[in-house]
Parts: sequence; structure tokens; C-alpha cells
Amino acid sequence: MKEKRKKTAAGWIVLAVLVVLVLLGAWYLFLGGKIKNADNEIVYGEEGTNSLVVYFSREGVIPEGADAVTSASPSSNRYGATSDTEAAAGMIQQLTGADMFQIHTERYYRSAFWGTAATAWIEEALDLRPGLAAMPESLDKYNVIYVGYPIWWFNAPMAVGTFLESYDLNGKTVVPFCTSTDNGIDVSMDYIRGAAEGAAVLEGYRVHNADVDDVAAWLQRIGMLEQPGGAQAAGTGSAESGTGSDPETEPVPESPMEPESDRTNTGSEADGIPYVTEGEEVYRDFLIDNVLHSADAGDIHYNVYLPESYDGSRPYALYFTLPGYEGLYFQGVAANIRSEEFGFEAQKYNDEMIVVAPQLSDWGETSAIQTIALAEYFLEHYNIDPAKVYGNGYSGGGETMSIVMGMRPDLFTAYLHVSSQWDGEYGPVVRERLPVYFAIGRDDEYYGSAKTQDAYDTLYALYEEQGLTEDEIDALLVLDIKEHDYFTDRNVSNEHGGGGLFAYDEEIMGWLFSKSRDS
Repeated sequence: MKEKRKKTAAGWIVLAVLVVLVLLGAWYLFLGGKIKNADNEIVYGEEGTNSLVVYFSREGVIPEGADAVTSASPSSNRYGATSDTEAAAGMIQQLTGADMFQIHTERYYRSAFWGTAATAWIEEALDLRPGLAAMPESLDKYNVIYVGYPIWWFNAPMAVGTFLESYDLNGKTVVPFCTSTDNGIDVSMDYIRGAAEGAAVLEGYRVHNADVDDVAAWLQRIGMLEQPGGAQAAGTGSAESGTGSDPETEPVPESPMEPESDRTNTGSEADGIPYVTEGEEVYRDFLIDNVLHSADAGDIHYNVYLPESYDGSRPYALYFTLPGYEGLYFQGVAANIRSEEFGFEAQKYNDEMIVVAPQLSDWGETSAIQTIALAEYFLEHYNIDPAKVYGNGYSGGGETMSIVMGMRPDLFTAYLHVSSQWDGEYGPVVRERLPVYFAIGRDDEYYGSAKTQDAYDTLYALYEEQGLTEDEIDALLVLDIKEHDYFTDRNVSNEHGGGGLFAYDEEIMGWLFSKSRDS
């Protein structure tokens, strides 16, 4: 009996300790000091503006003097901002003349990063709405509200929802933007649309490694900023549009991409023959925003790297790279090669290779058909070695490229499928015996790795049905599922966003460019 009582007492002691620890944890996470210096002051832009830039930043909601930043720098804070989100907000205000307001929570988040991360995780998991220290009395004068934030736990911080849900946004336009190294803004768009009930929510933008010209291009594309030579967009002031050239972008010196067989105009809208309108700027040796006009596939935007040595006298290899969501055309001209390095890293493996980076509008069958049309154009109009035609697709681009491989695997020598899922057919790939390399993080935040495993297993089983040996199949298929430390060892926490690391992996890229139909 005494022993039982001792055990009961010990159990109560353990429970009491746990309760105390939970309470202390709750106090630490949620009962931080009150923010006393916040007010509802609006930083006014141009007189008569009907636009407001609202942003939430960790800087300003942690104790002053703490060494912490919201996210990776979009511009090395060249605009005098204390955080990256503030820098992005400042760019938008500079371009549009809008008023600007920073969201402050009632209580500080902890200066230790893990403390802020834990609080943010609990808020996200429980769908909480932290109180705000100060708010504008009214948003009635504003037609357009730009909403900026870092990405926390694959979403916008919950404080952004508190702000948006506090006002009647019916009839207003909400324009989201975020700062993040690992995630695109798409992870937060459903949350923003839900919080901004009644508003028209435009396509958002991730400000990462961007400057004011990139932001200007985005604002022009969504109709929030005057186009060069065009009319003033609704919701903007009279500020200068700031559409100067990208520091890394320069005018085309002379038509560097025109193939030998295309020295004369071989097609036109009238005769229905595919023809190209060349871009007018170069970015890191890529001629950007070329358009292939195809009667069947429509207008196909793409960027292309043509080695200086190419003169059409001998065959060159060809490489197609399709981007994730952040690189689609509505994200901005050349957003695909600005956000991913596959097209640049590929050049290290073969200096006699043309690199084509299609910039499409989605990741479905339409984009697949356009990719095929573009590949056929290059194979017909350039001197291409058909034994060395390579492709890769990352994230949504992998979905598109898998459809391409299921439709026209005969066009390609080998394919690299990165951090994605397989949406295409399997049978044509097997009949063509197209080598495929699957690379993904085990806990990829978008896709997981199970779908990639299933695609690999499906292809493997089909090859077994054809009677191929294990060695023969292993020469055609590679399944490379990376553990989390692959990413953290390279200072990347997010496995899906970390798919961009595969561009630098010599084992992965070396496998792709080692393939040849001749061998």
C-alpha cells in the first residue's frame, strides 16, 4: 500500500512539473512584453494616392536591438530598410507613391529565432489571430492595398490575417508580396484570399534577389503601374515608374541568336509558318523574352543562351529547363532564369550547348504542347546533335516536363525530374527507353517523396515486364531521395525550395549530360 502511494505521489509530482513547464512555455511564447512604441501612424506618399502598402516584419515585433531579420535579403537592404520586407514595401511605395503602414502585434515575439518560430508555428497550427498594437482607423480612402510579409511555416504570418479581417474590403484590390529564400508566395495565397474576403486578390510576387526594376516590371504586368508609353494604372500615384534596365541586363548588341537557316524571314503570321520575334535585352548571356509564334501552339515565350562559338557549322547539344511557379511568365520577364540556376550551371558541362528556358503560363498540357513546339523549332532551325538533347523540370516545371516526356520522349536524350510529381504517361517513356533521374527531398513540403517513389516504381515494373535486367534498368532509372541533412548542410531549411540545390550537384547534373544516344 505504501509503495502504491509513493508511486501515486511521484506521478502527481511529474504531472505538476509538466504543467509548470507548459505554463512557462506558454508565458515565454505568448506573454512577451507589450509593444509600447507602436502607433497608427501612416507614412504618407504622394498627395491624392488611393493606394496603401501594408507590411508585417519580424523587425519591429521583437525587442529593439535584437539581432534578427525577417527573411533573406531581396536587395541587401540597399533602400535603407531594417528588414527585407520593409525594403520590398519601400520599393513599392517608391514606385507607386502609395501610403505605407507597418503592422505591429500587441506583444513582442521573442528575439531568439526558435522562440519566434515556435510561436508562429502554434499560431499557424491553431489558426490564431494575434492582437495588433495599432491600426489605421479606416481604409475607406484606399482602392488598392499592397500586403507584404515574410513566409512563416509555409504561410503568411497570422498577424496579416488579423489586419485584413479587421476591415471591410469589399470592392478593393489586394496585392500580396512576400520575402522568402525557400518558398514562393503561392503557399500563402489561399490564406490571403480567405482573409481578404470581398476583395479582388491579384497574383502575388516574391521579392527575392530583386531590385526596384524587377518590382516595377511585376507591377506593370499586373496593371498597377504605368507601362512605358502607356496609360496610368488604377490605384497609382504620379510617381516615376522606375523602369530602368536591370543592372545585369543589357541591350542586345546584334541579333546573337538568329540561326544560320533563319537569316531571312522564313515565316509570318500570314502564312502560318512558325516564326520568332527576338527579345531586346540580354541577361547573363541569355537573350530574354523571345517569342515563337506558332499557329498551333500560340505564342511561346522563352529565353535562350547561344554560345558565341555557335555559327551553325557543326552540331551543338540542346538543353531545355522548365521552372517552378516562381518562374512562370506572369511572375515577370526572365523570372525563370532569375530564380533558378539550372540554365547557368548546365553550361559548365558542355561549352557547345544551346540552353533554352521556356517561360510558360502554367504547368499543364498546354505548356507541354508549347514546350514540344519550341523543341521542334530548335531541332529544325538550328544545327542540333539529336543524340544530345536534354531536359529538366523543377516543381511545376517537372509536372509539365513529365507530360512532355509522356508525349514526345523521342525528342530527348535524358530527363532530370526535380522536386515534382509525374503527370505524364509512362508507356512512351519505356518504349523509347528514355533515361530518367528522379531527385527530391524525402519530406518535400509540396509533394512529399511518395509520388516520386511511385513514378520510379511504375517505370521500373514496366521495364521488368519488357525483360530488362536490373543493371539495364539501373542504367535508365535513378531514384535519388535526399535526406534533410542534404539541405541543412547547405544552409537550406526547406526541402522543396532546396530543389534548386540540385543544379549545383555534380553527381546529378553530371549524370544528365553524360547521356548520349550514341552510347
